[in-house]
Amino acid sequence: MRIRQKVALACSLICIACSGFLLLLFFGRSIQEIIADETELPVAEIHLTVILPDNNDSFFRSLASGGRAEAVAQQVALEFLYYNSEREAALLLLQARWIQTEGVLIYPPEQNSFTREIDQLERDGVPVVTLINDNPLSKRSAHLGFDDEGVARELVRMTGIEATQDSQTWALLVSADSEGQPTWGGTRMAAVVRSMLSNYVGVDLLPERAIDQGYFSGEQAVVQLLREHPYLGGIIVAVPQTLGGVVQALIDHYRLGRIGVVGIDFGAGVEEALARGLLDGTISRHPEQIGAQGVRSLIEVVRGESPPEYRDLAYSAVEPARGASWQE
Repeated sequence: MRIRQKVALACSLICIACSGFLLLLFFGRSIQEIIADETELPVAEIHLTVILPDNNDSFFRSLASGGRAEAVAQQVALEFLYYNSEREAALLLLQARWIQTEGVLIYPPEQNSFTREIDQLERDGVPVVTLINDNPLSKRSAHLGFDDEGVARELVRMTGIEATQDSQTWALLVSADSEGQPTWGGTRMAAVVRSMLSNYVGVDLLPERAIDQGYFSGEQAVVQLLREHPYLGGIIVAVPQTLGGVVQALIDHYRLGRIGVVGIDFGAGVEEALARGLLDGTISRHPEQIGAQGVRSLIEVVRGESPPEYRDLAYSAVEPARGASWQE
């Protein structure tokens, strides 16, 4: 009996020893994993801020979509802020100083009124990249935009105006600033258009009209033009997001197809008018690619990769006769 008790006791002690050893081994491995996790270098996530004019406009929705896709590909976090006025844009730039962001990509109104806010961000170590509209007097790290003069030349080319044709009157619409005056880019485009058309005998170019961007601005401008110039020969719409309103006004007055029209971007009815050959052409600015390139450039700045200070954004000329052709 005693022998059995001794054997049982010995077996119990052996089991307890084995269990203790296994527990100690498991505990040791757990400690090693914890130490390894704590000493492993964390993955640094970049947080960027994108400031855009409007989250309802299809152009800026597509631009934001392209930016998000690029951010996912490069594993960075994006925060989108939107403004409806120049004052709100300035406040958002000031707000960016107090949020945990490592860089700002902004589509500013086309005027040099944000130099102080941009310079302050740069001094605080938050680089700023301007998109499409520039703030050249500021210390922004980079700018991505379109060659206004190149776009103007392409618009004139698409009109198909020839130097030998009969006399006709053309109108030119350019972008307006907050005071209703032509923007800097609009002035440059008007100068190129006027210079090119001056070589065409018989073409009378009216003084350029500065209008706001948007569907209704284009519609109202065309209605006024048709009232003042009933025999208008054509319209050059050098204003983004406006061509749809121009097309609708011409439809309402039964003039679409009778008046030459070229413009920038698409809009309501523009695709159908192009397909039917009722427009001479339009400039497509590819918002998804713009958003992706903007975020890509800002990431390069944040990472210290020194991208070019200025980079041209690609666009394409879309014409009924030959489809889309890439320009840079």
